[in-house]
Amino acid sequence: MNRFFIPKDWIDGESVSLKGETAHQIAHVLRLKPTDHILLLDNTGWEYEVEIQKVSGERVEGRAIKKAMSPGEPTLKITLFQALLKADKFEMVLQKGVELGVSAFVPFVSTRCVGKKPAENKMIRWRKIIQEAAEQSARGLLPTLQPVISFREACEVAAPPAILLWEEERSASLRRVLRNEPFRKAKSLSLLVGPEGGFPSEEVEYAESRGIAIASLGRRILRAETAGLAAVSAILYEKGELG
Repeated sequence: MNRFFIPKDWIDGESVSLKGETAHQIAHVLRLKPTDHILLLDNTGWEYEVEIQKVSGERVEGRAIKKAMSPGEPTLKITLFQALLKADKFEMVLQKGVELGVSAFVPFVSTRCVGKKPAENKMIRWRKIIQEAAEQSARGLLPTLQPVISFREACEVAAPPAILLWEEERSASLRRVLRNEPFRKAKSLSLLVGPEGGFPSEEVEYAESRGIAIASLGRRILRAETAGLAAVSAILYEKGELG
């Protein structure tokens, strides 16, 4: 069943009125007809099964026949702080991160970043990628995308508990960190992932000074666009949210 995030006020009791790009996609791209069913999400966690009743021009009318809490949201809220990457790599992190269950994305500029700070049209594109991935992967809430900040700002605003992945860490594995307090019982956590060139030691030291735990993903060196996704998968598996 096709899923769409919509403004909450498009649903009034059982009555549903869709317009704009959503109505256009339903009517002219998917060519859905009266009696077809769709799922609508109001970004509060609720999903509505809707029977289409009328398709007219750029407007679609329907009736909500069932309402339930979306089952697609993990209980652990992960905020992924990802250093800017080349555009296609960063977009992959957004798309796959949403599919895995990331709740929020915070892009930041690190010393070794090669990716450029995005213009507003790029941010709009990234939010569209997030929405499409959330609809495809049965999420009940749209993950947020925050404005680009500096590395030091990222360390300041990363809500504890927080983990920074560093390929040169030798003593603390991600599994070990997750099984210690305060991570063991955490309901949310922040994860910091570096750019293509990794974090220099000065940035790692600064993160540690701000109370951020340093962890390794193992002996193999992962690409910047892979590391965060691998860590998110491992964290959600460790917490019983995946697999």
